Amino acid sequence: MAVFEKKPANVQAVVAELIRRLNDNSKRLRLVEQKITSLESTLSNIDQTAVEQFKQAKLSSDKLNARIDELANRLAKIEDDARKLTKQMERVATKTELREIQGFIDLINPIKSEFVTISEVRKMLEELKIQLRPQQL
Repeated sequence: MAVFEKKPANVQAVVAELIRRLNDNSKRLRLVEQKITSLESTLSNIDQTAVEQFKQAKLSSDKLNARIDELANRLAKIEDDARKLTKQMERVATKTELREIQGFIDLINPIKSEFVTISEVRKMLEELKIQLRPQQL
């Protein structure tokens, strides 16, 4: 059997059909490979976008947590200041107490009060004695 013998038409038709089918399958395979490559590229882009968004979300979350911590510290300081003010307000005199103190100050104030000396008291007593004597007689 010779390799280059003339083949029957039938065999040539079968071979031609096989070649056509092989070419058709090759085209389909290339299309599938192109679609897979396109899908891989799209998936890679989606992955990159997801990673970037995750990083941005993490940064935003970290900033938000830092802000919350800062606000918590400020709130704690405000509460501490409020407690200190409350303690100071407990030590502050009330209006009534201030009026009592003012009354005592007015009582001993040398500018408003009239003080007498011992000699003036003796003189006043003498005058009272003199006034009382004529009435007793």
